[in-house]
Amino acid sequence: MIENRGREVPLSYVVTLLVGVAIGFVLARFGGVLARYPVESALVAVLIAAVAVLAWACREMLHDLLRRDRPAGAEETEAVPVPRLSAHRPPNGVRR
Repeated sequence: MIENRGREVPLSYVVTLLVGVAIGFVLARFGGVLARYPVESALVAVLIAAVAVLAWACREMLHDLLRRDRPAGAEETEAVPVPRLSAHRPPNGVRR
């Protein structure tokens, strides 16, 4: 007998699917313009990727900053986490 199990789909799969659909729509709609101006299209793609990376880095830095601003009572019982984007390396040279 076949069991009917519910499977959870990771969020990254859904995001990848939606990005693929969006890219397919853009290529179908504006493919002629992209073929006519390939250098400019590549520059715009690099610009969009750079803005996405900067947004991710800002989100990570704000996340680390907000983690440091916990109330004093909460930090006494817990270990203070090291920011993930800090330039500091532990003595063994491995970031966690």
